[in-house]
Amino acid sequence: MLQEVKLHRQDEPNRIKRWFQDGYFDVYTWQNPEGEFTAFQLCYDRKGLERVISWDRRHGFEHSQIDDGEASPHRNMTPVFTNCTIFSENTVIKAFEHASRQIDTQVSQFIVQQLRQFLQAQAQLQPAPLSPNAL
Repeated sequence: MLQEVKLHRQDEPNRIKRWFQDGYFDVYTWQNPEGEFTAFQLCYDRKGLERVISWDRRHGFEHSQIDDGEASPHRNMTPVFTNCTIFSENTVIKAFEHASRQIDTQVSQFIVQQLRQFLQAQAQLQPAPLSPNAL
């Protein structure tokens, strides 16, 4: 189950950052002083092939794989986001709905709503399948 990690320092005076974590997810949200969400990052499959869905009110969605920079045990490199196109709707949304049952419902409902919007946007970008008669 996701638990909120209390942040003792806020980096941006006009945005409130919150962090939620469990064994599968890291979730970061940013809200303005009025409580409106301005951005979030949902990192998933933390111990496997970690990926992140980012949303920012100004720039929209991005889905990335996280290269943790740990390819060599002799060097620590900075993690970076690389392009990722595969999103497993059933795994991520259902797992998030289950894991977020005990956190602030405003946060969980907003993220589920945004994930569904991301899926709709992805579906619109997919080319229509060819009919057998088109071949």
